Amino acid sequence: MNKQEAADYLGVSVRALERYVQQGRISVKYEKGKTRPTANFDPAELEAFKSELNQPTVKPAFESRQIATEQQPQTDKLVRSSGEIAEFGEIGVIDKLSSIIEGLLGRGDNQPVVPIADKLLLTIAEAQALTGLSREFLRDAITKGELKAKVIGKGWRVKRSDLQEYVDKLF
Repeated sequence: MNKQEAADYLGVSVRALERYVQQGRISVKYEKGKTRPTANFDPAELEAFKSELNQPTVKPAFESRQIATEQQPQTDKLVRSSGEIAEFGEIGVIDKLSSIIEGLLGRGDNQPVVPIADKLLLTIAEAQALTGLSREFLRDAITKGELKAKVIGKGWRVKRSDLQEYVDKLF
């Protein structure tokens, strides 16, 4: 049986059949053809593989983590540098781990993190988050000249006062 016939028999595409061969789920024998080698599949093996493909797979909608009532749940422990053991549920441990991760990842720009509410110049994404207006709506307002903005670096920046003025005009 050639590739196309085998794919039709299994009810899959030729590419899917080739992937099954690559994964080693189906074997193929190549025989010399007129211009190039041709793939030949064993019909008995294809029949067995077809029944394997048609097996229903049941996946749960969600995984539940059930804890037996006789056993107490085991909590993951973390050994502090002082030698005492802390549970992962403690806030102090979580804060320490997050600060370690932030330190390892580091901020390449070394700029302080300022909340959006305190910024004077906003990016389009920040203006979008602050106002709830879509990115397209804000860009259209900028191109029409209804909202004053300027390209600084690689992105648009909007003054907070101009954004407030524009929003006030909307209502």
